[in-house]
Amino acid sequence: MKIIHTSDWHLGDRLLEKSRYEEFRAFLNWLLEQMQKHGSEALLVSGDLFDTRDPGAPALELFNDFLSRADSTGCRHVILTAGNHDGVPVLEAASPLLQRYHAVMVNRLNRETAADCLLPLCGDSGEEELLVCAVPFLRPSEVSRPLTEESLDAGENAYTLGVRDVLSSVAEHAAQWRAEHPRKPILCMAHLTVCGAQKTSSVQDIVVGSIDAVGMDAFPEVFDYVALGHIHKGYSPDGARLHYSGSPMPMGMDETDYQHHILLLDATEQGVSVQKIPVPLFVCHRKEICRTEEELAALPHKLQELSAHHGGVPVHLELHYHGAGVDNLATWAAEHLPEELVPHFKVSMWREGCHVLDNTELYGDMMPTPEEVFERKLTAYCEAGEELSEEQMQSLRALFASAYTEARSHEDSKT
Repeated sequence: MKIIHTSDWHLGDRLLEKSRYEEFRAFLNWLLEQMQKHGSEALLVSGDLFDTRDPGAPALELFNDFLSRADSTGCRHVILTAGNHDGVPVLEAASPLLQRYHAVMVNRLNRETAADCLLPLCGDSGEEELLVCAVPFLRPSEVSRPLTEESLDAGENAYTLGVRDVLSSVAEHAAQWRAEHPRKPILCMAHLTVCGAQKTSSVQDIVVGSIDAVGMDAFPEVFDYVALGHIHKGYSPDGARLHYSGSPMPMGMDETDYQHHILLLDATEQGVSVQKIPVPLFVCHRKEICRTEEELAALPHKLQELSAHHGGVPVHLELHYHGAGVDNLATWAAEHLPEELVPHFKVSMWREGCHVLDNTELYGDMMPTPEEVFERKLTAYCEAGEELSEEQMQSLRALFASAYTEARSHEDSKT
């Protein structure tokens, strides 16, 4: 059976304070194309579908639209698990849609309910071809166990001990299924940190102030493949069974310098083979540090080449300048970086002889006016799913204009 493994979509994420709605939509359209192109019969998404527990209407719209089109690719099974970013009430509200489009989502699990995550997948003949153990993010409040002297000596904590306990129970149930289906592959999904994983700035610790990572031996040999989520850089911790697909797109500026991918699996009675499918860039997020006037002058050409290399995609830029000769970096950027090439940027500049940044966190094509800030906030409010009538919009604009005029008059009277 051909299967695609992905994770950590983080729908609703913003980078450089910019909505990524179109970027996410382009990725999901591309993913549907890959599912059809490679004949994927199943899709596994190992947690963090959304960036926040209340992702807002645009993110939910993207997710619902994707689900409504997934079965048209020939994919018969969509299996989703909740991650630590996902809000269970939001995911549970999607249950009717999931049933309509032959998708399954596992939101909660503990040792007592471990058998609930076992999902046999059938092929064309209706015969069970493989088993997926869909383990979601295991919440500390639901799985943590009292520590014993033995577990303390082994360096365990209450959370990691509880995670091991749940995975052990899942493996026991999987072994029972294997006894009835000899040589059939068994896959396990999990959203957690494996010891030694390299975290980026956008990966949240699961246990605050403590170690949340489990050893690779937490996954018994009964699992032929472990589809991991939570770490955004795709790699295999053991070089064999365990694989992080990684996030399909950068979720932070420290995630822009490596290739993101999804994983295509071919699960047979002989084993599970793995192939990386690189995800193209739909927007190029770039961090540049220019230390001289010459480096700054060369930046427009450098960004043009970067955009061309990735098929002409726009560049969202974070620019830090440590040189001299520029009074206002935002104005320089607006004048020298074409809007069609760099539609969005953030700049900061070191002043010579100072030890602090000047002009930090300026967004857009120049320093925004108060009116522009208000309009951006109003747009973001609407993008978050709040519906406002035209009358309400005009009333808010009138109230802002009145308050701003009064504030300026008060400031002028003091000078």
